[in-house]
Amino acid sequence: MTFNRNIVVVLLAAVVCAAGCSHDPPRDSEMERWFGRPASELVKVWGPPKSIVKQDQNRLEYRYPRPDVSESCVHFWLMNRQGYVIAHRVEGRCG
Repeated sequence: MTFNRNIVVVLLAAVVCAAGCSHDPPRDSEMERWFGRPASELVKVWGPPKSIVKQDQNRLEYRYPRPDVSESCVHFWLMNRQGYVIAHRVEGRCG
């Protein structure tokens, strides 16, 4: 009986750990409004990206340096194959 309980505890712990790693990181509330919106709307507001890089699965990543915030600040927007925003990340000192 103890052996079965130990297995259940270990499996439960593994599931909890896996669930903790599987969720997306929190999104910035200002950027949250762009998720699911077409790339054309992003370009209307942010202007044309400095560069567009083709990623895996025919996704495109739009690169927006933000020297007005910091020389090292760059925003990256990931578009799905249909041209909608599915992810956002920043690099550098954007805070």
